[in-house]
Amino acid sequence: MDKLLTSNWFVKIISFLLALMLYTIVAMPDASTSTTNDVLQPQAESERIPNMELEVLYDEENVVVSDLPETVDVLVEGRTDGLMLSKLTNKEIYVDLRNLTPGQHLVTVKHRDFPENVDVTIDPVRVSVTIEEKKSNTFQAGINLLKAEELPEGYSTEEPIVSPKTVTVTGASSKLEQVAFVRGYVNVSDAKEEVNERITLNVYDANMEEIQGLSIDPAVVDVKVPVTAPFKKVPIKLDQTGKLPEGTSISSIELEPKEVSVFGPEEELGKLEFLDGIPLDLSEITKDTTIELDVPVPDGMKKVDPETVKAKITVGKEDEKAFEDVPIKVTGISEGLAANISEPEQGSTNMTLYGVSSVLDTIQNGDFQAYIDASGLSEGEHELELQWNGPSYVRWSGSDKKIKLRIENSSS
Repeated sequence: MDKLLTSNWFVKIISFLLALMLYTIVAMPDASTSTTNDVLQPQAESERIPNMELEVLYDEENVVVSDLPETVDVLVEGRTDGLMLSKLTNKEIYVDLRNLTPGQHLVTVKHRDFPENVDVTIDPVRVSVTIEEKKSNTFQAGINLLKAEELPEGYSTEEPIVSPKTVTVTGASSKLEQVAFVRGYVNVSDAKEEVNERITLNVYDANMEEIQGLSIDPAVVDVKVPVTAPFKKVPIKLDQTGKLPEGTSISSIELEPKEVSVFGPEEELGKLEFLDGIPLDLSEITKDTTIELDVPVPDGMKKVDPETVKAKITVGKEDEKAFEDVPIKVTGISEGLAANISEPEQGSTNMTLYGVSSVLDTIQNGDFQAYIDASGLSEGEHELELQWNGPSYVRWSGSDKKIKLRIENSSS
């Protein structure tokens, strides 16, 4: 064996065989390697993404864009790993309008944040867009009342009160030129008291067609709709109490206003002729003065408007004026009875009126009446208080305070 290893021919033969084996190994295809590459190397695939949102980059403060599609279709092609990775990224389809001037343009749709090893096809790849200058105008916030015909009988609405009264409408100049009204709607059916609501406003053209694409600031307003109950305007009557200082008399009382509105059921309002029960204490008046008086709400009524009135009271030095033989009238005699004044026999009395001279000078016989009220009295002798009807701001005294009256059956 040692001789073979030391032989030149043996070494040459062994070296040749080893070289041949190495050549064969290198030259032959590696089946295992080929199989592994076939498994790891993915096939090319594609994925369609329909209706992908189209992002728009533009100067939002100064321009308005329109006519762009909201979505586009996208086809993504590439290896499986690339497609899977594209699903995980925040990819974007967009158009960049930031360097374009107002007008109509045809722009290319772009993409970003897709994996590098995929191909992206966008349909459509170019889109039309209109760019307009953004403008703003101020408009009155109008309110329309719905179902006002369904208010309860006798009730009505007054002018709605809106806060704020005006709003700012902003948008494309071409749309802004179409604006005729800014309106909101309030339902007042069956309302018996003030309606308070927060409502959303909309923008309309001259044909009351709503205009889309405009912003309103504020878009929501507060609305107050006063609802008025049935009412009746009636004059005021003061109930005078107390006495003026001696030697003083009222020259005039001017009420502001002279009438008030009383709100309540229509049936009761029909019976109301005037409003009384407003007290005026004469003992507190020593000179010309203006005082504010509370107006009471009559029984069965809802409210009065206004709730107070002003009384301008003018006073002056008291004078007197005498009248003789003033006839005494008998009122209230029941049917079938007759009455005769037995005392004073003449059926008349003397009277003295007291007031300021400017009032007394205008009073003549016939401007006042002395009378007794025989309502509810039966046959027989009766003694009654003398009463009178006369001008305002005048007091009186008579020579006869008690009147004797005989009532008889008129058929006897």
